[in-house]
Amino acid sequence: MQRLLRQAGYAGNPPTFRITHGNSSIRKNLDKYKGASRIIPHIVLTDLDRCYPCPPALFDDWRVGVLPPSMLLRIAVREVEAWLLADRKGIAAFLHAAPEKVPSLPESVDDPKQTLFSVIRKSRKRRLVEEMVPQRGAHIGPLYNDRMCDFALNYWQIKTAAENAPSLARNLLRISDFLRD
Repeated sequence: MQRLLRQAGYAGNPPTFRITHGNSSIRKNLDKYKGASRIIPHIVLTDLDRCYPCPPALFDDWRVGVLPPSMLLRIAVREVEAWLLADRKGIAAFLHAAPEKVPSLPESVDDPKQTLFSVIRKSRKRRLVEEMVPQRGAHIGPLYNDRMCDFALNYWQIKTAAENAPSLARNLLRISDFLRD
């Protein structure tokens, strides 16, 4: 979200970020976010995972209804990892893997996180595999979030990624519009 805001031209006071660890928590607290947005503007970002075929299906199932003008609910198609994979050369270089191992249309992949793990497993750096790929009983490796945040904040070529991930391009435009309003 930090990179999306920066790319969209946000230059205001440092925002507060809340990481909810899953869209079920966002869904449960959506009415609270709506209410809070009447005081402080809110941008809420979630992803489809494999639960929904498209963003309108998520909106319908969550019964989102009308959002206050000071709230924006945005959705990454499948998973945010698809957006990171969309910078094919960048993610391949960061992970010390061959660019051709990264899918050219990451939003069409059923499980982008698993696809990312597949790319990581092909890394020439064993340390990255040990740090990022989940071991038995875990859903991510011990330093997965740290490494992916480092990539997103410092290396991710978001303009390149937006060319390969239509939902990222749409989200950037909508966030830019929201910030101008």
